[in-house]
Amino acid sequence: MKTIRNRLGMFMAVLLLLAGVLSGCGGGTNAEAGSGTAVSDKKVDLTLTMWGSEDDKKVMQQRLEIVNKTYPNIHVNLLLVAGDYDQKVQTMIAGGTPPDIMMIAENYQVYASKNQIIPLDDLIAANNVDMNERYSEDIGNIMKYGGKYYGMLDRAGAMVLFYNKDMFDKAGVAYPAKDWTQKELLDAAQKLTVKEDGKTVQWGYYPGSWWPQWMQLVYQNGGSLFDANNSPTFDTPEVRNALQLLNDMSFKYGTSPTPPEIADLGNIGADPLFAQGKIAMETTGFWNIGSLSKVEGINWDISPVWGQTNAFFNGLTITKSSKHQEEAFKIIEALTTLEAQTPIIESGQDAPATKAALSSDAFLNAEYGGKKINMNAFADSRLYDQPLNPKWNEMMKVIDDKLGVYFNNKATLDDTVKQIQEGLDKLYK
Repeated sequence: MKTIRNRLGMFMAVLLLLAGVLSGCGGGTNAEAGSGTAVSDKKVDLTLTMWGSEDDKKVMQQRLEIVNKTYPNIHVNLLLVAGDYDQKVQTMIAGGTPPDIMMIAENYQVYASKNQIIPLDDLIAANNVDMNERYSEDIGNIMKYGGKYYGMLDRAGAMVLFYNKDMFDKAGVAYPAKDWTQKELLDAAQKLTVKEDGKTVQWGYYPGSWWPQWMQLVYQNGGSLFDANNSPTFDTPEVRNALQLLNDMSFKYGTSPTPPEIADLGNIGADPLFAQGKIAMETTGFWNIGSLSKVEGINWDISPVWGQTNAFFNGLTITKSSKHQEEAFKIIEALTTLEAQTPIIESGQDAPATKAALSSDAFLNAEYGGKKINMNAFADSRLYDQPLNPKWNEMMKVIDDKLGVYFNNKATLDDTVKQIQEGLDKLYK
């Protein structure tokens, strides 16, 4: 009996050893090439929320199908949220049905400050993702909060300068270049402004009162909205000079339409005025490329903005309450590879965020309306460190309430900056 027991014990030990070897060679985990963490073979369902149109959803679905080839066991349910995106997503979180992955833009710091999304640094390290290789430094750092990455940038189209080439040629003005200064902008705008019978029929530049247009001038001047201690710095020479230039272009030099003139033109924005040939230059985003490609009879191109500018972006984040954070990271990392960013380029939707996509032949040689334009303007752009913070919306209300009056030339610069400074001091005390 003792001999039989010994043989049986040896037999069972061999079976256990063999089972261990087989499990090590088989499907217990699915560690992808280049990945630092393993993903279970068990099928996982994730939810990704996004905003946009049905066309945007279609492109994202196409990208997810590309990702699915690498991670067939991770299924992503794509949820297009119409209307007030943030409010509806916050309702999902509060109701205990949060998404795993969220598309977020400028207000990502609100979610981060509420501990609703997680820092990605550990997952980035575990998966051997080189952020400096994937993104240029200015783009890669956009979604940092407290020194940590809270999102993988998906799209990041810089504000660029659109200009009418025929108007430049007629005025004998050299085309814009990224090494322009604010003075060269003003000089060109003056030469490109045309009057007939004492009435302006063509303006050199349309700055507008939208925050990207005045804020970029502040940072080009070496200024900022906050100091190293995160205290507001609105009442400074750098801010004053930027605001003065914009007001002077409308009310002193006449190179930009005034609010009453804009009203006479039908209260339409810079993009349609540029398309109509009313203005020679404007700073705006990638979205205007698609619109202009449908306009006949306008000879236009784009250039990097003189000095620093900002980017309009969105990134992919992971919610704190997701039960599948590792799988969620696999998906957002894969969505920011060249292959999965290519559908963004092919659809002409936006400027992709990654180095590889921005420098790809598909992006640089894309045609819009049957013509090639200087798509390298996006990669050539230099971005300032945007003053994004959890109180961004409240901050902009304090600023916009006063600047709206100033840009109508109904308040002094001194009163405007002092009142805004006082409002920001109260907000951030």
